[in-house]
Amino acid sequence: MYHALLPAPRSGVLTGWGNAWLAGFVGSDDVLTRVQQAIGPGQHTIDGQPLLLGLGALRAARAERFRLVMPVPGDVSGLPGPPAVNGDALAAGEAVIVIGPNPPLLLVPSVEVHGPAVEGVLESVHWRVLPAARVPAPPSPVPAAEHELSDAIRRTTSTLLDLDIASARPEVLALLRDRGDAEPGPGLGPGYPPAAHALLARAERLRALLDLAALDDGAAVTAGEIGRRTAALRGLSAAVRRSYEAAYDAFDPSHATSPPSR
Repeated sequence: MYHALLPAPRSGVLTGWGNAWLAGFVGSDDVLTRVQQAIGPGQHTIDGQPLLLGLGALRAARAERFRLVMPVPGDVSGLPGPPAVNGDALAAGEAVIVIGPNPPLLLVPSVEVHGPAVEGVLESVHWRVLPAARVPAPPSPVPAAEHELSDAIRRTTSTLLDLDIASARPEVLALLRDRGDAEPGPGLGPGYPPAAHALLARAERLRALLDLAALDDGAAVTAGEIGRRTAALRGLSAAVRRSYEAAYDAFDPSHATSPPSR
């Protein structure tokens, strides 16, 4: 069975709205509101401080930009080192690189579940601040990530059709074929171009597909069929991760529709 490896975009929301906040397009309360809307109304902290105080400490440390990374075993190219810090980020499956301080910093989240809330599960997210060794090369630009994602969708669709997955889970193929509307991604604040919003919205839909595909082996029966299906879905998962990273790294102040608030 394929196992989904994509976390919820907790660090992505902090990245997307944190970049808008650093540029002065939104206030710190806006960041807190967006984090709570996307993740939940639990307590959210940075380095043991409430989120707003933690953001202020990062600005005081000369933070200039946030970057989302979503590492998995075998693909840690976007991590900044050293190995122990990379290991923490790999265990979390997501992190935020803080560019500007010397040395750069890495925010690694841990999730605390409090039990059922009014709707869903109440989570608190606590980002630890760790010193990083360097600023790694940026992720692929949005057009390259779009191209990779389209290729991965074509390959995955072809494999699932060959395996007759449609007879078991037609909704998987329906999600693969649905480009949907280019609605704004939930984690992107002012300053992100329309192409980044469209890429993130598409990645979100495909993450739902991967979660659905992880429930069983579809119509695959033999070990060879299961292996082909797993390889195809892992390839799609990698493309979706890189799409997340590209979309959240596409911040450009020229795309903001309002002047800075400061």
